[in-house]
Amino acid sequence: MTLGEKLKTIRRDCGLSQEAIGAQGFVSAPGWIKLENSQRSPSEKLIKHLVSWLVQDKHVKSAAAKRLTEELLTLKYLGSPSKFVHDLAVNHAKSMPGAEALLAPTPASAKPKRGRPKLEPKK
Repeated sequence: MTLGEKLKTIRRDCGLSQEAIGAQGFVSAPGWIKLENSQRSPSEKLIKHLVSWLVQDKHVKSAAAKRLTEELLTLKYLGSPSKFVHDLAVNHAKSMPGAEALLAPTPASAKPKRGRPKLEPKK
């Protein structure tokens, strides 16, 4: 599972639209779409702010906030281009409940393609 997939799952489970998240002011709707598509990685501050807002708005119970924050941060660092940071995140994820879901590989076909789509020539 990627961080983007997890963010999309959280948003859908809470019954929120991308626009509703964007209306909160900590990330725009287009910015949120980029996060869900793994085109952008959220900062630790943004992750903590998001979880805090989810608790405050009663989408997530306060008892689950710490675990959710830890899970999101782990997913963030699993996607790190640094092998060292990635390996640390893998080792940490193995100690967490639900490690299988966090460490499950994302099929290559499910990963979003970066850049502009290639246009087919007109016939």
